[in-house]
Amino acid sequence: MKNEDLKIVIENPKGSYKSFEIENDPVWKDYPLAGVTYPVDYGYIEGYKSEDDHDLDVFVGTGELNGYMKVWRYDIPLETKFMMNVSQEEWDGIIAIYNPVIKEKRLFGSEEEFTKTLNLYKK
Repeated sequence: MKNEDLKIVIENPKGSYKSFEIENDPVWKDYPLAGVTYPVDYGYIEGYKSEDDHDLDVFVGTGELNGYMKVWRYDIPLETKFMMNVSQEEWDGIIAIYNPVIKEKRLFGSEEEFTKTLNLYKK
């Protein structure tokens, strides 16, 4: 499945910063990430739903690797974030940033494997 086959909305372009802190929310004091600067474009895939009942998050890079990571969030036990067309350097950068909250990560060996797993999240 190629990017052009999916409706991807970029909310945070490469290099942008997103804070995870919510003012006066005591839950955040124990969360290991205050925020992230995105090493690639970041957004969501319309028509696919993650564990938080929102559209499925996706990192979109400039390479040929596809994968996902499952991260712990302060409000839900696990959230899946897909990575599409990332280079090895981009993959490594994403993993390094999210490492404190990653519970699982996987690179796909084929496009078929990627598509099969992605379709598990179809609305």
